[in-house]
Amino acid sequence: MHHDQLISQQRVQDTYTQLKKDHAKRLCDHWAEQTDSSKHVYEDLSIAAFLIELWKDMYKPVGLGRIVDEQSQARPVFPDFVDIGCGNGVLVDILLREGYKGWGFDARNRKSWTIFESSTQHHLKQMMLVPQPLLDMNPELSQKTKEVSPKLLSRLLPKAFSASKSPDTNIAWHNGIFPTGTFIISNHADELTPWTPLLAYLSSSPFLMIPCCSHNLSGLRFRAPSKFNGYSADTLAPTYFAGSVTKAKSVAITIAPTSEEDHQPRQGSLKDLSPASRSKQPSAYAALCDWVSHLSMAVGYEIEKEMLRLPSTRNIGLVGRKMIADAEGASVSERMEKVKAIALKEGADGGAWLDRARILMAGKGEKH
Repeated sequence: MHHDQLISQQRVQDTYTQLKKDHAKRLCDHWAEQTDSSKHVYEDLSIAAFLIELWKDMYKPVGLGRIVDEQSQARPVFPDFVDIGCGNGVLVDILLREGYKGWGFDARNRKSWTIFESSTQHHLKQMMLVPQPLLDMNPELSQKTKEVSPKLLSRLLPKAFSASKSPDTNIAWHNGIFPTGTFIISNHADELTPWTPLLAYLSSSPFLMIPCCSHNLSGLRFRAPSKFNGYSADTLAPTYFAGSVTKAKSVAITIAPTSEEDHQPRQGSLKDLSPASRSKQPSAYAALCDWVSHLSMAVGYEIEKEMLRLPSTRNIGLVGRKMIADAEGASVSERMEKVKAIALKEGADGGAWLDRARILMAGKGEKH
């Protein structure tokens, strides 16, 4: 994979330089987390620069001083963004200050949120995302949330989190259905990463996904499947099927559509492979990027890949802003049924998702 496939290095670098000048000192000087301020701030400045340049190609100009030409005038208005699993909130703060409307939420509020102006703090919410397909697939979860109105952004799960550290605290939640066209940002969102293209599909939304840690659709850690094992999840991961690996090419990421036959796992394990065949297996990160690209393809996205210039080894950006022609005309109900079918095939478990949610709300999960 190569850099600068979607946007030229010069464009992103020029915007990054300006963002760094405008925001870096302010953010680093008032950093409230125990983590390294420079790493997180400069990483989010880089992502913001990429997003701003990407959005210039997709939407009408935003903010004061933006140049409006005939080509940009024909583009749609910026639809607002949502940063799911927004973490420290730095990316949301930068984008808001640059004139883009949107908001972010995370399972835990962060100390860093307090360093932002009130205008930014109002756009950062502590809430848990419980995907609507999981609620539909699990009647017992729907029963717990029967008083919830799906028309509102958030409501409460009054009983589902009764075992959490603070049982008397009402936990706001979101079902993952956003206003049509909302640009979804999924930056090292972990449990939400594989759900990103599926939820985007339900809201007819474009997205930027930067995978990090590998979780399945139940929110549990696992070794993501890939082309090498026919995209078939292995509950005893990491295991790759010998037949698939020996036939596969040694590539980091592939998003070519696969036939139904490709989905059938072959018998065998990594221990059965010769050293030469074993060396062809992808890394855990490459497998994750491969799998979530496959999920994106399954709902009709044409995935564009970019090696982002970030101070991180988890720097692959997957952009879903185009749909194949056959996927564009599906109704809302058809989209929901398709996503539920994928979730069912992947073994998504709503109960396991809520158990994981309790851990995150208690502050015991990974932080980025």
